[in-house]
Amino acid sequence: MNKKNRRGVFRAITAFTLSAAMLLAGGCGKSGGQGGPGGPNAQQGGTIYVIAKQPLSFWDDVRKGAEDAGEELGYDIVYREATGDNDYSSQEADIQDAIKKKAKAIVIAPNGKTELNSAFEQAEKAGIKIININSKADYDGVLSFIRCSDNESGSVAARNAIKILRGDSMEITGLKNIAIIGHTASTAEERISGFINTFTDQAADAIAPTEMTENNGEKAEENKKAKIEAYKKGIIKGDPCAKKDAAKEEALEILQNNPGNISVFFGTNTNTTLGICEAVEELELQNEVVVIGFNSDERELAYIRNGVLDGTVIQNPYMMGYVGVRYAKKAITGDNVPLRMDTGAVFVSTKNINDEFVNLMIYPDGKPEENEGGQG
Repeated sequence: MNKKNRRGVFRAITAFTLSAAMLLAGGCGKSGGQGGPGGPNAQQGGTIYVIAKQPLSFWDDVRKGAEDAGEELGYDIVYREATGDNDYSSQEADIQDAIKKKAKAIVIAPNGKTELNSAFEQAEKAGIKIININSKADYDGVLSFIRCSDNESGSVAARNAIKILRGDSMEITGLKNIAIIGHTASTAEERISGFINTFTDQAADAIAPTEMTENNGEKAEENKKAKIEAYKKGIIKGDPCAKKDAAKEEALEILQNNPGNISVFFGTNTNTTLGICEAVEELELQNEVVVIGFNSDERELAYIRNGVLDGTVIQNPYMMGYVGVRYAKKAITGDNVPLRMDTGAVFVSTKNINDEFVNLMIYPDGKPEENEGGQG
């Protein structure tokens, strides 16, 4: 499938998914308002700023979705990215630039919950519409929040970790400690919470299912709760890391301080996943530790193919960018937009990494070797 056809198929899938997701979108929606650049009689066209967290392939796909939507709707897209997921100062500067350039909307994945509020307030006073993607600022002027549910994504990671540990059996034997390294953005907290709650609940059922069924009523429930609490106490959390190298050092320390005593290692974003994979590979523990990651950077996919990374939860960054601009346009012209929308998540492993739908999510423009000159 060539690049043009692949992009057309992907956009068709995105449009279908968007139509279905709209039925489940939360809240009654906010209006873009009256008058100014966002009034119902406003002339269409103009500039929309799209501000990402950091320079990773995930955000490159957000850019592609945003630019496609801008091309379709007649808006110029200015794409900017911060240096890392704890860098909000450059995002603030980008918001100020959007105000200076009289942008009509800002689609942003904020690196801070409240650190950008002053800049947001200035943008709102200038008539600029604010849409959040991926992470949400604690600011009332945000019209819509488009993301993959972080709590559910953590649950997806946990359910698949349990499946891998079970293999062909209904039971898990010899479960040891669970290690987790989160990133520094607020999205990590929900991913970790979803992972822990789902993993401990399902592990309690999978450790000794015979024992659980032989005890009836309150006794069975008490036994399960006791197991869940015991598993939670065995979870080892590393310090949050913004960079890959820091995550690697954190993972090495955890693995070396707990020799032979880690069953699962979970990373909550690209950099933490890569850091964990590098540590596991360096210590040659890929056959002993189940590694579950997040996102679909090409280096993560390579770790899946060579057996270091057992699987990763991928979001739909193209759709976040595409829908973010679509909603920005609706807000600019005074239409209602949903308060929030969940774009969903998929678990990728060696079993489905070559499936067409997965490849459409990972490579909106086609695989690198399918593009001219081998460029992605």
